[in-house]
Amino acid sequence: MKQSLPWERFICGTFLIVCLGGAPVLAADDLEKDMRVQVMLGAASFSHMNLDHQSTTDPSVEADDEISWMPMLGVCGSIPLRKDTVTFGLEGGALVGWKSDSVNAFAGPGNTIRVHIENELALGDLFFGPYMSTDLGQHARFYLGAGPLFMVGQYDKHSDEFQGDLQTASDHEISTANGFGLYARTGIEFKFKDNSWMGLGVRGFKSKLDFDNVSGTTDVKGLQFLISYTLGI
Repeated sequence: MKQSLPWERFICGTFLIVCLGGAPVLAADDLEKDMRVQVMLGAASFSHMNLDHQSTTDPSVEADDEISWMPMLGVCGSIPLRKDTVTFGLEGGALVGWKSDSVNAFAGPGNTIRVHIENELALGDLFFGPYMSTDLGQHARFYLGAGPLFMVGQYDKHSDEFQGDLQTASDHEISTANGFGLYARTGIEFKFKDNSWMGLGVRGFKSKLDFDNVSGTTDVKGLQFLISYTLGI
């Protein structure tokens, strides 16, 4: 039987304490055998996530910057509670992403106001929920998971406004927001000889963030397409 490395045990133990503590579980030997840590790398595709900018020269004028995608990195720990043809358990983890962008927008009567926006958006969420998985033969498995999430975001916006060649305003604002939401994910993984797994997954997510430097509430929702590598203990 493959012996787990100390750092693998440490990661699994951390997830058990933080995310899964107090849950009824299997016997200790089965618990250690079936704990998993999954590392995920991919990108998020957002559904109409617009970051509005209100002109300081003319408050009735708004420029719009749409964030369409963002690279993502995450980790997830899982533990089975009931094993049969279909395994049921609990999972918990985190995903983070960061994206910088710039946009030029023309607004106002006759497009007389030019707005240049440079922004940086960072997002992270903690998630926890039940999962199920089933083996597809001896070398593949399919899984599903869903539950609540807690999202935190930071939006760093630097804007400059011009009328003709004349700069009329410059502003730099940083705002942090948080909110609860939901996630659902699914994927398929293939087993290697060392009891590790690699596969592809997709994760849907939805939350709302109220940034101080964006007019209105920002809907943060879309799909994340992820490559996964799972450590089997």
